[in-house]
Amino acid sequence: MLTRIIEIVTLGIIGGAVPGPILTAVFTEIVSGGFKKGLRTVLSALIAESIVAFLILTALFTLHLPPAFFNFISIGGVVMLLWLAWQVWKIERVDGENKTIFSFSKIFILTVLSGPFWLFWITICVPRAYDLGKLVSGGQFLFLLLFEAGWLMMTTALAFIFSRFRSLLLKKQVVSMVFKVFSLILIFFALKSLVGITAYYFK
Repeated sequence: MLTRIIEIVTLGIIGGAVPGPILTAVFTEIVSGGFKKGLRTVLSALIAESIVAFLILTALFTLHLPPAFFNFISIGGVVMLLWLAWQVWKIERVDGENKTIFSFSKIFILTVLSGPFWLFWITICVPRAYDLGKLVSGGQFLFLLLFEAGWLMMTTALAFIFSRFRSLLLKKQVVSMVFKVFSLILIFFALKSLVGITAYYFK
């Protein structure tokens, strides 16, 4: 049982370390407002991901939805990523008045519209969650708790490490370029998702 717990937490740690829109959002908020602001984004992402994962564990596992469903969801995610990229691109300076770019509602929508996130949970996490459910009553929800604990540990650690470089990134001649780099990263994830969608429909 201990080995299984370690495996689940490790899976969460790996999930937290994988570069993606959420990690980019956290880094963007850290540059904009510091570690605490980035940590709020981490917690928003944790809540959003937990809600969606909970719904997957309780309902979608039994519906056997086709891959086309997740590709359709991803189209909305591409639009959302491009819109957020534009918001980040427009930031020219950090003067303490910048509002939160990635609010909870935006993070939640980004999570819901992430086809890869749904596929990851349904193809990788759900089978393991139900295996644990066979061993322990409510094991699928214990899986969710352990996975998110690992995710939170890794994402918070990366946020803290990144925040140590904030003063360097806030130099007058650097700050605008930093946000434009974040914007381009978001565009990259949008295009990557779009390529996946296109490949599915034209294979």
